Amino acid sequence: MKHHLEGHAAWRITNPFTVPLLLAALALGTCSAEVVFAQQTTQTPVPSAAHISPTLYFSSPSEELASRNALHARATGLVRDLADVGFAALPGILKVSDQILIGLQRHSAYLKVRSLEDTEDHVAKDAEDAVETDQSVLEAAIQSRLRLVPKDQVAALGPYALLAQEATEEAAHAFSPDTERYRGIVTASLEEDIQNTYDRLVETLGSSKEASSTDQDVRRAAINHQNDIYDQAAPRTAALLGSLVDIENRDAVAQGYENAADRKYQSLGLSTKLIDQTLSAVEAEAPIYRRYQQVLAEHTAQKLGVASVLPAELELGYTSSPPMSLAQSRDLILDALQPLGKDYTSRFAQLLDPANGRLDLAGGQHRSRSGTSISAYDAPVALYFGGYDGSLRSTSTLAHEGGHAIHRELMNAGGIPIYEREGPHYLNEGFAIFNELLVLDRASQLAGTRAERESALERLLAKISLELFISAEETEFERSLYTEPRGDALLDRARIDALFAGSIRPYEYWPAEEVGISHGWMRKTLLFDDPLYLVNYLYAAVVAVALYDRAHTDPDFASKYEDLLRRGFDAEPQSILARMGIRLDDPSLVKAAARLLQTKTDELQQLYAAEGQPSR
Repeated sequence: MKHHLEGHAAWRITNPFTVPLLLAALALGTCSAEVVFAQQTTQTPVPSAAHISPTLYFSSPSEELASRNALHARATGLVRDLADVGFAALPGILKVSDQILIGLQRHSAYLKVRSLEDTEDHVAKDAEDAVETDQSVLEAAIQSRLRLVPKDQVAALGPYALLAQEATEEAAHAFSPDTERYRGIVTASLEEDIQNTYDRLVETLGSSKEASSTDQDVRRAAINHQNDIYDQAAPRTAALLGSLVDIENRDAVAQGYENAADRKYQSLGLSTKLIDQTLSAVEAEAPIYRRYQQVLAEHTAQKLGVASVLPAELELGYTSSPPMSLAQSRDLILDALQPLGKDYTSRFAQLLDPANGRLDLAGGQHRSRSGTSISAYDAPVALYFGGYDGSLRSTSTLAHEGGHAIHRELMNAGGIPIYEREGPHYLNEGFAIFNELLVLDRASQLAGTRAERESALERLLAKISLELFISAEETEFERSLYTEPRGDALLDRARIDALFAGSIRPYEYWPAEEVGISHGWMRKTLLFDDPLYLVNYLYAAVVAVALYDRAHTDPDFASKYEDLLRRGFDAEPQSILARMGIRLDDPSLVKAAARLLQTKTDELQQLYAAEGQPSR
């Protein structure tokens, strides 16, 4: 199956009627962070030549192909060797397997860049899938051999002792290398076909420019028309989702799990009890979220001169802010990340410098609009974001995805074992969202006008509410998809709609019908592109806010945090978080996140109330 470290910040669509942002490109100017907001102009940035160097990982396509073919042959041979190797030779062959996995990761990075820069490059995508299959098959062979090591000999494996211990603990759920190969060719391929069909379907539904019209009748008609389009496509989309859920569940049951949700949660070190506890804690704070929505709704209605607004109209009330150049975005990010220390910010500065060939903000003719880091174990990390437009939102995404890249870079620099560089996604996401909180908060502090402060606070609040409350909705919804008893019948549109309505009802200021039932879940791309990933954002939110608090209160935060990142995933998640004084079962974490939303909502409401008065 897919290997993931990086997150999906730029893919996470929650408002299907997002107002089209200014499609600005980049300019390479200079401006100190202190005056980024005070001296912005309304001039649209000019295009940038920021591209990831084609030779960052291989000198030429032909060299990459030859290397990939040779590496495939080595991986296939090593899988056979692992089945028969004696204990004395095992550490040596495990070291060779590390070298092959390192090589496969480099190819994966190269092919990922190609696929992002040209979404129609199916040759690159197929090759990327083949590399991921080689990774899965080799890792399964390693696990199979390690499970045969007697307990009294595990310690003698040195750096592989922890891996052997984990392999033994997971023996009940392990597939053989042959089964992994089958999954890569058949199961994963079928899942990807469903994902691709969904992606093409959603692209055809499009969006309407009239949905952002200042004329209420025109706007409401466009919104209703768009809802009708989604309603017509809902049965087919539900069939795709129902099939995907069934495939995932059957695959999980074959591994000895109750269902796919059970498999996912166990892989993250999360228990059903903890998830129930967290969801209950978030739901208890739902009044704070509803008040935030009410503040936005009342402000938007006043701004549009109407009695009330629909959820789809909320962003029409957002305060506009001039686009930033890349240099301004970079200055803001580096200034905001100062609490993380000089080494961290220095690495980030290098990443965001187009001259280093590790940043791509343009892509190709058929480029992906997503944002993601490009990671290799023995090569420079890179950052791709095909949707950068100079907005504060896209600057926040640079901070998020760049955070994934720098985390990888620090782990690589620490020289830790390969298997300790992969861990629970919610920790990776928590570290990346933490960056966003720092950047958006700093933007509000540096704002030169009330309007710029409003804009920054709106984005900060949107981020907190998305990661905590909407993530709770999504976690409950996706869990119900995979655990709802239904006999032999696949999920259909009616059942999916009912589950979605039930998951959002405790949180939303508006009736579920106005939020949009089918339209709501159909736009959540991760349901299809990375099943059961969404729970990561729920725990990432509480981790990010906890780090945010500590960054403002612990004078030694920078050194502790860098040590945390460099060590990777050398222990259980709870032990890793304990190094920063964080416990996921601590109810105060959810309360702290909710209080941050409440405090910033109060600040924004005061700014809204001051509109029309002389600007400071």
